[in-house]
Amino acid sequence: MNVQRYFLDINSKTDLIPSECGIAGLIIEENDKSDPQYCKFLYQKIGADFHWKDRLTWSLEQWGNYLNKSNLKFFTARIGSDVAGFYEYLNHHDKKEVELTYMGIFKKYFGKKLGGYLLTHALRSGWVHNPKRIWVHTCTLDHPNALRNYIARGMNIFKKESVKV
Repeated sequence: MNVQRYFLDINSKTDLIPSECGIAGLIIEENDKSDPQYCKFLYQKIGADFHWKDRLTWSLEQWGNYLNKSNLKFFTARIGSDVAGFYEYLNHHDKKEVELTYMGIFKKYFGKKLGGYLLTHALRSGWVHNPKRIWVHTCTLDHPNALRNYIARGMNIFKKESVKV
């Protein structure tokens, strides 16, 4: 199967077009990364419908090693005690860029503008590190609104490629 992959970036925090979300009680907070099982669960459950496979074979030890990276930030979104989604990014200090590595929400929150708001939060969090740019990649296996969401928040496509999966 051929998949289109898109690489997008944003080069200034003033280019951000924020999205609001009217979900009462929504809290987005940095996760302390101490529970690899929890992070693995979020990755598996949210990514199942979108063919997230690169970490499926990771052991809990591998998850722990990844989560212990000093340049990794992991955030969860919740409403009360109900987890709604997450995002993570890597701050590449040497390149002065932030890579948004994963972001997703649970199906029951689709259509509630949570994706746009979560991306807004992720971009604002990334700008705290004063990078020259924040970038992400997505593909046609991702949620149908993913690419539109990135563009709607002010990100621009800088590379496209077709890959066989």
